[in-house]
Amino acid sequence: MGVVDIQGKVDVFQYWPHGSSDVDTLKFIPDLASAQYVGDGASTNVGAFFERGGTFQPDDNNPGEEKFKSILRKAGGVSLSVRLQGIDAPETHYSPNYREGMFDGDYAKWIAKHIARQKSYRQPYGKLCTDLFANGLRTQLGIGSFNSATPEVLVDAKVRILADGIGGAVDVFGRVLGYVTLIGNGLEIVLNDHALTQGFAFCSFYGSMAIDEMKRLSDLFATHGEGGAQKSQLRSNVSGQLRDFESELWTTKSMRDTDRDDNGADSFRSKCFDPKLFRRCIDWVGRKEALGESTALLDYMRSNDEDIVLLSDFVAAKGDWNKSRKFALGSLIAKDGAFSYKTGEVVFESRPVEIVNDQHQPLPKSFLTPYP
Repeated sequence: MGVVDIQGKVDVFQYWPHGSSDVDTLKFIPDLASAQYVGDGASTNVGAFFERGGTFQPDDNNPGEEKFKSILRKAGGVSLSVRLQGIDAPETHYSPNYREGMFDGDYAKWIAKHIARQKSYRQPYGKLCTDLFANGLRTQLGIGSFNSATPEVLVDAKVRILADGIGGAVDVFGRVLGYVTLIGNGLEIVLNDHALTQGFAFCSFYGSMAIDEMKRLSDLFATHGEGGAQKSQLRSNVSGQLRDFESELWTTKSMRDTDRDDNGADSFRSKCFDPKLFRRCIDWVGRKEALGESTALLDYMRSNDEDIVLLSDFVAAKGDWNKSRKFALGSLIAKDGAFSYKTGEVVFESRPVEIVNDQHQPLPKSFLTPYP
């Protein structure tokens, strides 16, 4: 396993309510000249991989067509979209995926999918977690209150990616998968670790992660609230029942300030659970509304045949997904909606990613192979 380190900057006011970032995803302004891969005793500049690479994805506005999505985002200034590895947090905004393969000529289904993806949902505690998380970071970094005259406040930062090649460094959406550290006020704060220990996120693992990496994050997750320390509202109100969220999973549409999980005067004590499972439920809501399906939520979730493995089995198989005992995700949901697992016990299969340039030419699989 090699390591990619990239130096850069992070705007600490990019989180809700001043921006659109959630706890587990943020914009990182990179210095690509500093991007170095260290592995197999060699050090190689890999800035070109992130500058030229991307993926082709279905164009939601044009059925049957694809468009290139660059890893290096240009809208609103050059940045990388970083998905914090190993964690998952409630969302302040989430659109249903509802991507059932390529366009197959069924315009009615395509229109329904398009309609579903235009709706934005919020998960319980999405805004509250994001707000408290960001405020805590700014306090530690010695940064004052928001000033509309200077809405962007940049701090030194670095992102670390554990990967042997470009395919393991980003996800299917072209987001970098890594660990972001903010630097300031004499501190270095690893956002992934901070979110887990402060109770603003859950563990979430994919088979591409190293076992030691999963164990380290699981241990951090378990430390939250130890020694009489107060638990965050998120972790104090975790539910083990999917049924708690019917109907409509207690989500609210749009980005209104009066959403149910707001931490304002009209707030209420909602519950939350494993966001990975939650997102699959939101997909169901979008599909139901788009196509008018009436399948009961629990029946739908129990029919989810997505392959997952338990972390204990993944460890027993020495990190080999193919040799691990498989379960259907739906089989871990009881008839009454109770979960037969705990957060951090489930490992999801990594979706294969092929990184190409805008001419559809694949980038080299290894960072050690020069890329012009």
